[in-house]
Amino acid sequence: MLPVVPESAVNVIVYWLGVVCTLSIFTILYGENRLYRLFEHFFIGLAVGYGLFITIRDVLDPVWWRAMATESSGTVFAFDKSPQMTGVTLDTVEKREGEGAWRWSPRQTPRLRLTKIAGEWGAPNYLKLWLRLSQPVPDGHVTLRLHITNPDARKPATMTATIPTDFAGWREITLQLRRDFQVQGNPYRRFEKVGRHRVVGIVTAVDFIADEPLQRSGATVHLDALRHCIGYRWWWAGALIWGLMFYTVLSPRLGWMSRMALSVLMGLQAGYTFKAFVLELGPQIADSFRPLVPSAKLTMAAAINNAIFVLVLLCVMTYFFFSIEHRHPAIRAPATLGRWLLMLTFGIVFGNTVMGRFSLFIGRLDFLILQSQIPFTVPVRALIIALLAVAMFALAIWTVQREQRKQGGT
Repeated sequence: MLPVVPESAVNVIVYWLGVVCTLSIFTILYGENRLYRLFEHFFIGLAVGYGLFITIRDVLDPVWWRAMATESSGTVFAFDKSPQMTGVTLDTVEKREGEGAWRWSPRQTPRLRLTKIAGEWGAPNYLKLWLRLSQPVPDGHVTLRLHITNPDARKPATMTATIPTDFAGWREITLQLRRDFQVQGNPYRRFEKVGRHRVVGIVTAVDFIADEPLQRSGATVHLDALRHCIGYRWWWAGALIWGLMFYTVLSPRLGWMSRMALSVLMGLQAGYTFKAFVLELGPQIADSFRPLVPSAKLTMAAAINNAIFVLVLLCVMTYFFFSIEHRHPAIRAPATLGRWLLMLTFGIVFGNTVMGRFSLFIGRLDFLILQSQIPFTVPVRALIIALLAVAMFALAIWTVQREQRKQGGT
């Protein structure tokens, strides 16, 4: 049996390993040395291992393997709680999943609306629902309607499907979103914002509507376990074959396969980049046409801000207008101003970059001094870290000088 290591001891070991790694990386400030290269490879190895773990956990397993080999589903409504509706009761005996099912009398209440549902569905392929009829109604049906709010569209959308009632007893109903539903409006999110195709917007309500033949029949309906599902995408197995083609670059005889796979990947990326560029460029061009005259809808401050924006835009565009020489004052002066404005913008960007580096450095100092496991005051901790840093830099200097002596001797 392995001995139990106290958590405090583990934290101390982890902290001092972090201190040594951090100070060893900082020795690059003196110059390239063996100590820095050793811990550089250590960090690269950790990054590769961690990246591989994240790729398997967040991409290959949930997005590729589970979608291909399993059916992943999310519960829309469980029908396990007592309904606060007329004509609907909770049946804990006649059920399929969970603690119960809803017993619905369409003659008394022709329409049910579910509002307390999980609105984020992602990219489902189909819906599943357990439905039970006390008697078959051949000429009747139940209408399932989804009410969807799409943040990328102005108006709400609906998706409607009909479920025939020509059976008795329990039946698991499967409704394909693309084939079995009639769509009004745009229920799907934009690809650029969500990173996946056919992602449903926010589902705000689900309706169950009984038609007149079902109402007149007096039949009772049981509802249980409404789910949105992503089914078995077996064709995604081809992605593994295509991915393995990249490794044929290691074989001189089969290297042409890697070039073919890479060319297709580059083509897809180029198409996506062009599409994203067009979709981003259009709104930016439209936003450049701003009103400059104050009105009832435009305050004086907003008009001045728009004027400054348009002036800067025109000056910068004039600077990049190389079709004619900038000799005339009407072109030379705005182009010069545009160049100065560009330099000002680049200076701000570079300043933000430097501030970002300082933020990282401050974060490392916070780790080394304030998060220290040494039971001393902050000044004493800083002194200990400084002494350790001097020792690490002395070791790095010694390695550099040793290499220089070896090179001089040879």
